[in-house]
Amino acid sequence: MTVADRVSAPGGSGTAVVDAAREFVPRIRDLARQMEQNRRLDDQLVEDMEAAGLFSVAVPKLWGGCGLGPHELNKVVELIATADISTAWVTGFYNFHNWFLCRYPREVQEELFADRASVRCAAILSSPGTAERAGGKLRVNGRWGYATGILHASHAMVPVIVDNDMSWVIVPRDQLELIDDWDVAAMAATGSVTIVAKDVVIPDTWALPFGKMMSATDHEGTFHEEEAMRLPFSVMTTAISSLYVGALDAAVEISRQKMGTASGINSAPRNERPMARIRWVNAFQTARMMHLARDAAIDDALAVARRGVPQTLEEEAMNGLYGVTILRTVRDSLRELVDGNGSSGYRSDNHLRRMSQDIAMISTHAVHGEYDVMMDRHARWLLGMGLAPGDPGARMT
Repeated sequence: MTVADRVSAPGGSGTAVVDAAREFVPRIRDLARQMEQNRRLDDQLVEDMEAAGLFSVAVPKLWGGCGLGPHELNKVVELIATADISTAWVTGFYNFHNWFLCRYPREVQEELFADRASVRCAAILSSPGTAERAGGKLRVNGRWGYATGILHASHAMVPVIVDNDMSWVIVPRDQLELIDDWDVAAMAATGSVTIVAKDVVIPDTWALPFGKMMSATDHEGTFHEEEAMRLPFSVMTTAISSLYVGALDAAVEISRQKMGTASGINSAPRNERPMARIRWVNAFQTARMMHLARDAAIDDALAVARRGVPQTLEEEAMNGLYGVTILRTVRDSLRELVDGNGSSGYRSDNHLRRMSQDIAMISTHAVHGEYDVMMDRHARWLLGMGLAPGDPGARMT
């Protein structure tokens, strides 16, 4: 019996899948450097994590998933991030994408989840490709970068224009061309290569408008009993903030363990130097505050979602500010801790170095990072200035 089975059994709880995530932490940390060098996650690790239910946290019990919600997903991602950020990123995205797949028409879900509780699926949010209708089918063409998770996926969801509306269409991986172009200095293990579709024909039921993906109830998955299937994506995205929280927790603990060591031949042990102690305790207190901010983010998002009315622009901005602020604060704290480790903090095999670089790269992410763009957007929405060119057409309501 897998962890997913136990969690889904009568009387089960989210404890089992969270415990499973915790058990993977030492193994993932041991593999982190190798996976970074290989520019992909370890094959057996991915298989074992899936078998443990770590990619099906929010998949409804009807399909054999854990049937849990954002709190449990947050904890799973937070724990995995203490071991490796790339692995946590893929874990979060596989869970998100399974959740998205459960919003397609029931017959599509029945086909995808017929013999599994998790569909490993990449999903890309970028410039759309094209999809032409032909006799109940769609002919898909396009090229999309940053396909996180595709190297171990069976499917991908890609953006296309269908009937003048942006939709996500499901494409089997074996009908896609993978371009080996993921040569990056951070987040390397995600293997987020570019994918290409050339005249790929799929059923037209495999397309879902982007707005339905983000919506709480305007989709085909509301027949499921779990509350998670009636929440907007804005609630689920707190899992990304949990990744930042987990990374800083790990960095604080790693730095604590180094406090009794010297950083150079002319310096005393760090715990005898006032500024080193101050640097560490600042990070320690920041980590505590980031937990509080993340917890407030999920509580506020759930309160708005359970009201049953789409959130206003102002509410969406306040929700988004949590994520942007946590990311920016964690990024700066990690840089401080790396600098406090002397030149060894920049060794290729240094875990702090890897975490700091990974978080810095996420800070440039078009959806979850990009501080200047997102802060300006949130400011405009809070000031009542409304939407502007470049704002998301279908928001995370």
